[in-house]
Amino acid sequence: MCEDNNENISRCSCKRGRMSRFLIPALLLLLAEKSSHGYKLTERYAELGFTEANFDPGAIYRTLKILESEKLITPKWDTEKIGPAKKIYSITPDGRKMLSKWAENILKRKKIFEVFIERYNTCL
Repeated sequence: MCEDNNENISRCSCKRGRMSRFLIPALLLLLAEKSSHGYKLTERYAELGFTEANFDPGAIYRTLKILESEKLITPKWDTEKIGPAKKIYSITPDGRKMLSKWAENILKRKKIFEVFIERYNTCL
C-alpha cells in the first residue's frame, strides 16, 4: 500500500503499473492498422499512451519474434528502398483472432476499472 510521502511513492507498485503486459495486443493492433517495421512500431507504440511504463524498445523486437514464431504475424523483407533491407511485419488471420480475444478481455477489464473509479470518486 502507498502512503502519502515521497519515499514510499517512489517504491509504489501502482506508479508505473504493468503496461508492458499490453505490448502483445498493442503490436497486434498496430499491425492490424498498417504493416510496419520494428522501428516504426516503436514510434507508433508510444502514440498509444504506453510511454509512462519504463519501456525497453528492445522488448518490441523480442515480442515480434515471439509473435512470428506463433504465426500471429508474418515478416517480409523490403529491399526496394535505398539502404539496408527492412523486415516488414503484417498481421495474420490468427493474429486478428488473437487481437479480438485481447479486445474482449480489455473491455471486461475496462468495466471493472470504471466501477472502481466510480466507487473511488464517491468516497472522496
